[in-house]
Amino acid sequence: MAGGGFSRGRAAAGKPHLGRRYAGRVGEDARDLGEFGLIERLVARLGGTGDGVLVGPGDDAAAVRPRGTVLAAADLLLEGRHFDFAFSSPGDVGWKALAANVSDIAAMGGVPRYALVSLGAPASTPVATLEALYDGLAECARTFGVSVVGGDTVGSEALVVSVAVLGDAGPAGVVTRSGARAGDVVCVTGSVGGAAAGLKLLREAGTDPEASRLLEKYPELASLHRRPTPRVREGQAAASVGATAMVDVSDGLGADLGHICERSRLGVELRAASVPRAEGVDEAARWAGLEPEALALGGGDDYELLMAIPAAQVKALADAIAPTTVTPIGELGGAERVVVGSGGDRRPLAGLGWDHFGSDA
Repeated sequence: MAGGGFSRGRAAAGKPHLGRRYAGRVGEDARDLGEFGLIERLVARLGGTGDGVLVGPGDDAAAVRPRGTVLAAADLLLEGRHFDFAFSSPGDVGWKALAANVSDIAAMGGVPRYALVSLGAPASTPVATLEALYDGLAECARTFGVSVVGGDTVGSEALVVSVAVLGDAGPAGVVTRSGARAGDVVCVTGSVGGAAAGLKLLREAGTDPEASRLLEKYPELASLHRRPTPRVREGQAAASVGATAMVDVSDGLGADLGHICERSRLGVELRAASVPRAEGVDEAARWAGLEPEALALGGGDDYELLMAIPAAQVKALADAIAPTTVTPIGELGGAERVVVGSGGDRRPLAGLGWDHFGSDA
């Protein structure tokens, strides 16, 4: 982790930093430690480095030994747009920042191995907040066998966590979005809609008794928003039995299926009634005045895997991915890209999901 530093300027002004609620010793914030003192404290939360790491944090660059084809993914989380400390702990944010990138490697059928973590934060950010964030990041790294090998720090007006992950191609090779063929079946792992439902409930639970009741009844909805589980094993298993295309469900199932269609130059008929919804999504949707399908198809942040596979391999896919469930939800082919509702109505697939420049936070 090299370069950058925590500013003593405007970053400390403005609205109080939400992380203040997680402060440890009174008065100890990022500026008290300085850049290199802070780096030392945060790196200590990560533990040792793993296999293939020749040079870890502390030099101008890390040195790693890849195992053939290298996969690379990068993503960032911005406070106030991608996360809010009113609904997630710093540990949750750290977990999710890494998990989002691990999920991208999983969607290629790959094995995540190394991460670079860059942090921007106001100088007034409590050190305890950042330590807790790195604890969550380290927990995710241990869970999925990832070594954090470097990164950067800089002063900023809001908390920003930027992560890049390098991985190895899986044993069955790289699966892209562009390999689907007409006649392939669309399948999805697990269930969807839970993260979006959880966020909606968390936003209203402080003032709406019904939202609070639903969170108590379905606590997993909040967990799905805060700490998604990347499907690393499942991605490799799907590749091994012939998945022709894959994408992780981060922007919403409808939008992400659209990515496969676009890259593979195919149409699709998606059966909305077949899409597996997380427990509690239907009740949360009714409370919010929405159709359950809206949360399932457009909510996003599920980090399940959406894949195309030849019809003859669907049973083999289910066996390979078990005990994680996999559900057929549509077929690829033709020119139209439509969602078929439970009543037989047909509507365009386009417009479902998250747009990072057009959607509200």
